[in-house]
Amino acid sequence: MDNREAKFILGAYRPGGQDANDRRFVEALEQARRDPMLQRWFQDSIAFDTTMTDKLRAIEVPRDLRGSILTGVKVSRSLRSSKPLIKWAIAAVFFLSVILGSLVWRETRLAHLAGWQNEALGVISSLVRNESRFDIQSHKPAELVAWLHSNHAPAADKLPSNLDNLESLGCKTFSWHGVPVTVICFMRPDGGLLHLVATNASPLSDRVFQAEAKFVQQGEWATATWREGERVYMLALEGSRDQLLSYLL
Repeated sequence: MDNREAKFILGAYRPGGQDANDRRFVEALEQARRDPMLQRWFQDSIAFDTTMTDKLRAIEVPRDLRGSILTGVKVSRSLRSSKPLIKWAIAAVFFLSVILGSLVWRETRLAHLAGWQNEALGVISSLVRNESRFDIQSHKPAELVAWLHSNHAPAADKLPSNLDNLESLGCKTFSWHGVPVTVICFMRPDGGLLHLVATNASPLSDRVFQAEAKFVQQGEWATATWREGERVYMLALEGSRDQLLSYLL
């Protein structure tokens, strides 16, 4: 199977993950795991589908919808001579739909992760699958932060209090288009993993990230990104936003 075939199949993959064990998707998912570019496309596709699904679910059906439709039918029968007016009304509804659709598309596009964030999730996945190694390992987060500082890598001056109490596994450094990025991995009390990514702020991140955390659910990943001084941080875990939020309070 090549990437073209995998994209065609994965285009029908539902964002809830219920298709993960479906034999029709298994080979396509494996192809995505082997190819970082395809994996990134798949993650973006799932994120978009998830956002659109949430927005559609949030729309409440008017209680008087049935009555309004029946009334409209009656009115349309009595206004056969007003066809030009009806055509203009249909055109107006169409253009409003286009405008609304473009606004939703713009919002969901802005909610996607940046390139360095997707790369960080890829690095984390490779660490979890033992396809790459930590630069240094320690169960004490303070030791990892000190090592990063001594190697002039971006790191928090002080870890969030809910992370400082966790046991760490190790840290990893990498470069995204010449910009250094670091990852510290933690063990959660429930046995899962939590990851803190740090990089240097840039003019672009100045516009996108603020002190208030920005949440993005991308596939199985829940992320929160914020800026503190000259650093931008992303906290990530495989789970839900609610699980992630407990570590930011």
